[in-house]
Amino acid sequence: MNDIAAPYVLAAGQERSHPGTTPRIKAGAADTGGAMTAVEGVLGAWAPGPPLHVHDAEDECIYVVEGRLLVQIGEELHQLGAGSFAWLPRGTPHTFANAGPSPVRMFGVTVPGGIEEFFAAQSAYLASVHGPPDPAELARLAAGRGSVLGPPISASRAPAYPPAMAQRP
Repeated sequence: MNDIAAPYVLAAGQERSHPGTTPRIKAGAADTGGAMTAVEGVLGAWAPGPPLHVHDAEDECIYVVEGRLLVQIGEELHQLGAGSFAWLPRGTPHTFANAGPSPVRMFGVTVPGGIEEFFAAQSAYLASVHGPPDPAELARLAAGRGSVLGPPISASRAPAYPPAMAQRP
Protein backbone atom coordinates (compact mmCIF):
# COMPACT_ATOMS: atom_id res chain seq x y z
CA MET A 1 0.00 0.00 0.00
CA ASN A 2 1.73 3.17 -1.20
CA ASP A 3 -1.16 5.49 -2.02
CA ILE A 4 -1.53 8.53 0.20
CA ALA A 5 -4.76 10.51 0.45
CA ALA A 6 -4.98 14.10 -0.69
CA PRO A 7 -4.80 16.60 2.19
CA TYR A 8 -8.00 16.83 4.24
CA VAL A 9 -9.37 18.48 7.38
CA LEU A 10 -11.83 16.97 9.86
CA ALA A 11 -14.03 19.02 12.17
CA ALA A 12 -14.31 18.13 15.85
CA GLY A 13 -16.20 14.85 16.23
CA GLN A 14 -15.69 13.74 12.62
CA GLU A 15 -13.98 10.54 11.61
CA ARG A 16 -12.23 9.75 8.35
CA SER A 17 -13.37 6.14 8.00
CA HIS A 18 -15.26 3.36 9.77
CA PRO A 19 -18.16 5.50 11.11
CA GLY A 20 -19.26 4.54 14.59
CA THR A 21 -15.99 2.83 15.43
CA THR A 22 -14.44 3.40 18.83
CA PRO A 23 -11.98 5.06 18.84
CA ARG A 24 -12.71 7.54 16.01
CA ILE A 25 -10.41 7.03 13.03
CA LYS A 26 -8.79 10.33 12.03
CA ALA A 27 -6.33 8.81 9.52
CA GLY A 28 -6.06 5.17 8.55
CA ALA A 29 -3.79 2.95 6.52
CA ALA A 30 -5.69 3.85 3.34
CA ASP A 31 -4.94 7.54 3.96
CA THR A 32 -1.29 7.15 4.94
CA GLY A 33 0.00 4.56 2.52
CA GLY A 34 -0.06 2.07 5.39
CA ALA A 35 2.33 4.18 7.46
CA MET A 36 0.07 4.78 10.49
CA THR A 37 -3.38 4.98 12.01
CA ALA A 38 -4.34 8.07 14.04
CA VAL A 39 -7.32 7.93 16.41
CA GLU A 40 -9.23 10.03 18.92
CA GLY A 41 -10.57 8.21 21.95
CA VAL A 42 -12.88 9.24 24.77
CA LEU A 43 -13.49 7.29 27.98
CA GLY A 44 -16.29 8.22 30.36
CA ALA A 45 -15.74 8.98 34.03
CA TRP A 46 -13.90 6.14 35.82
CA ALA A 47 -14.39 3.87 32.76
CA PRO A 48 -12.03 0.99 32.05
CA GLY A 49 -10.27 0.79 28.71
CA PRO A 50 -9.21 -2.31 26.80
CA PRO A 51 -8.08 -5.56 28.41
CA LEU A 52 -4.38 -5.89 29.19
CA HIS A 53 -2.93 -6.67 25.77
CA VAL A 54 0.20 -6.64 23.64
CA HIS A 55 0.69 -5.76 19.96
CA ASP A 56 2.90 -8.09 17.92
CA ALA A 57 3.65 -5.74 15.03
CA GLU A 58 2.50 -2.23 15.98
CA ASP A 59 4.04 0.52 18.06
CA GLU A 60 1.55 2.81 19.79
CA CYS A 61 1.59 6.19 21.47
CA ILE A 62 -1.07 7.96 23.48
CA TYR A 63 -1.30 11.70 24.14
CA VAL A 64 -3.79 12.83 26.81
CA VAL A 65 -5.71 15.87 25.59
CA GLU A 66 -8.03 16.25 28.57
CA GLY A 67 -8.68 14.42 31.83
CA ARG A 68 -6.66 11.83 33.74
CA LEU A 69 -5.62 8.47 32.32
CA LEU A 70 -4.26 5.58 34.35
CA VAL A 71 -1.90 3.58 32.11
CA GLN A 72 -0.47 0.19 32.95
CA ILE A 73 2.79 -0.52 31.10
CA GLY A 74 4.05 -3.97 31.99
CA GLU A 75 3.63 -4.17 35.77
CA GLU A 76 3.84 -0.41 36.38
CA LEU A 77 0.96 2.03 36.77
CA HIS A 78 1.33 5.63 35.58
CA GLN A 79 -1.15 8.44 35.95
CA LEU A 80 -1.17 10.82 32.99
CA GLY A 81 -2.77 14.26 33.02
CA ALA A 82 -3.53 16.55 30.10
CA GLY A 83 -0.42 17.04 27.99
CA SER A 84 1.13 13.73 29.06
CA PHE A 85 2.41 11.16 26.59
CA ALA A 86 3.00 7.39 26.68
CA TRP A 87 5.14 5.41 24.20
CA LEU A 88 4.15 1.73 23.92
CA PRO A 89 6.48 -0.17 21.58
CA ARG A 90 5.39 -3.50 20.12
CA GLY A 91 5.70 -6.37 22.56
CA THR A 92 4.87 -4.17 25.59
CA PRO A 93 1.87 -5.31 27.67
CA HIS A 94 -0.41 -2.34 28.32
CA THR A 95 -3.91 -1.14 29.15
CA PHE A 96 -5.52 2.04 30.47
CA ALA A 97 -8.55 3.43 32.31
CA ASN A 98 -10.06 6.82 33.04
CA ALA A 99 -8.70 7.88 36.43
CA GLY A 100 -11.10 10.72 37.08
CA PRO A 101 -14.68 11.93 37.47
CA SER A 102 -14.84 13.52 34.01
CA PRO A 103 -14.26 12.11 30.52
CA VAL A 104 -10.70 11.65 29.33
CA ARG A 105 -9.86 12.54 25.73
CA MET A 106 -6.78 11.11 24.09
CA PHE A 107 -5.11 11.04 20.72
CA GLY A 108 -3.25 7.94 19.63
CA VAL A 109 -1.06 6.84 16.76
CA THR A 110 -0.29 3.26 15.82
CA VAL A 111 2.57 2.43 13.45
CA PRO A 112 2.25 0.83 10.94
CA GLY A 113 -1.37 1.53 10.01
CA GLY A 114 -4.20 -0.93 9.69
CA ILE A 115 -5.38 -1.42 13.27
CA GLU A 116 -8.59 0.40 12.34
CA GLU A 117 -9.91 -2.88 10.87
CA PHE A 118 -9.57 -4.49 14.30
CA PHE A 119 -11.24 -1.47 15.96
CA ALA A 120 -14.18 -1.75 13.52
CA ALA A 121 -14.64 -5.49 14.16
CA GLN A 122 -14.33 -5.03 17.93
CA SER A 123 -16.79 -2.09 17.94
CA ALA A 124 -19.35 -4.14 16.00
CA TYR A 125 -18.97 -7.05 18.42
CA LEU A 126 -19.23 -4.86 21.54
CA ALA A 127 -22.36 -3.17 20.15
CA SER A 128 -23.97 -6.60 19.76
CA VAL A 129 -23.43 -7.93 23.29
CA HIS A 130 -25.48 -7.33 26.39
CA GLY A 131 -23.35 -7.49 29.51
CA PRO A 132 -19.64 -8.19 29.71
CA PRO A 133 -17.90 -9.22 26.48
CA ASP A 134 -16.62 -12.78 26.05
CA PRO A 135 -12.84 -12.76 26.59
CA ALA A 136 -12.47 -15.63 24.10
CA GLU A 137 -14.22 -13.58 21.41
CA LEU A 138 -12.04 -10.55 22.14
CA ALA A 139 -8.98 -12.79 21.83
CA ARG A 140 -10.29 -14.17 18.52
CA LEU A 141 -10.77 -10.64 17.17
CA ALA A 142 -7.24 -9.71 18.25
CA ALA A 143 -5.67 -12.77 16.60
CA GLY A 144 -2.94 -11.71 14.18
CA ARG A 145 -2.53 -8.35 15.88
CA GLY A 146 -1.44 -9.41 19.35
CA SER A 147 -2.71 -11.12 22.45
CA VAL A 148 -5.13 -10.40 25.25
CA LEU A 149 -3.19 -11.02 28.46
CA GLY A 150 -5.66 -10.11 31.18
CA PRO A 151 -8.63 -8.00 32.19
CA PRO A 152 -8.86 -4.22 31.99
CA ILE A 153 -7.57 -2.28 34.97
CA SER A 154 -10.01 -0.63 37.32
CA ALA A 155 -9.99 3.11 37.78
CA SER A 156 -10.63 2.51 41.47
CA ARG A 157 -7.00 1.34 41.65
CA ALA A 158 -5.84 4.79 40.59
CA PRO A 159 -3.20 6.19 42.94
CA ALA A 160 -3.76 9.60 44.52
CA TYR A 161 -3.30 12.28 41.89
CA PRO A 162 0.04 14.05 42.51
CA PRO A 163 -0.71 17.53 43.92
CA ALA A 164 1.90 19.18 41.68
CA MET A 165 0.13 17.86 38.57
CA ALA A 166 -3.34 18.74 39.89
CA GLN A 167 -2.32 22.40 40.09
CA ARG A 168 -1.05 22.61 36.52
CA PRO A 169 -3.23 24.63 34.14
